Amino acid sequence: MNAQMIALINQIIVFALLMAIGFTAAKVNVITKDGLSALSSLIVKIIIPSLIFSVIAGSGVTVQEFLISGKIALGVILAYFLMFLASFILSKMWKFEEKTANVFVAVATFGNMGIIGIPLLLATFEGSEVNVCISVYTIIDQALLWTVGVYLCSRHQRNSKNIKSALIRMLNPITVAVILAFTILLLEIPIPALLMDTIVGIGGTTKYLTLIYIGGTLAFVSVTQIQNKPSIFMIVLVKMLMLPVIVYILLGFFLPELPRMILTIIVGLPSMPVIAIVAKSYGSDDEFAAGAAFVTTLACLITIPLVSLATSFI
Repeated sequence: MNAQMIALINQIIVFALLMAIGFTAAKVNVITKDGLSALSSLIVKIIIPSLIFSVIAGSGVTVQEFLISGKIALGVILAYFLMFLASFILSKMWKFEEKTANVFVAVATFGNMGIIGIPLLLATFEGSEVNVCISVYTIIDQALLWTVGVYLCSRHQRNSKNIKSALIRMLNPITVAVILAFTILLLEIPIPALLMDTIVGIGGTTKYLTLIYIGGTLAFVSVTQIQNKPSIFMIVLVKMLMLPVIVYILLGFFLPELPRMILTIIVGLPSMPVIAIVAKSYGSDDEFAAGAAFVTTLACLITIPLVSLATSFI
């Protein structure tokens, strides 16, 4: 077992422990539903934007390194195309009603990069190339999430205002953090050390607070409702096990091993919880989205190490 595999497994164990702490805290009423709601707002509006800003702006990546990141961007686009295609085919196979079909495609495509992906990648891999991969993926991911993702969750309404709404939603703390960080990086604008240390410190709490939050939310999910949605488990099989291996093989034709492995892990990330929030705001099937986030988050503790092990033999 190589050092990368050991580091990955160690981080998954830490993730499991943090989620268990959150789950237990919710069960004994240390964390309430209202408390989780407030924590969610803090995470999305301050903590994750701080992490993304510190990763990009403080990465030390040069403009030249970003200019040669076109192959990484191509890899991200390829990965998204395959996830969209696979989820669309599966939604047709299951013959969902429209609201559920659209949400199925969304949760089977968009992974939980901010809460699980970035902390896991930063703890497992080293080097500026990691920051480049995260930066490129985050830009494409956010652009697609707040346009295509919102469209999927609102498509059943046949509302012409959905595109405008999606564009407005793109102006959120995370995308603002991405834009500011890239502006500072590309223009080489100096950031006062005290300010940067503060932002780095806030971003550094991401892994702990977000995983405790996820564990807490799992305590309030109805297992019975999930048992009545077996299609959710198909997401685990296809998105989190089969597609990462396929993507790893295809990326081998034009990407070096490190970015290839990073994008492979990203493809296998669990469903993004924010899809449930967006779905609820548009009257779509938010229960399916919440159930998918629950199942895939637990499953990733097993599937990510399995994917890493499988790719080590390729």
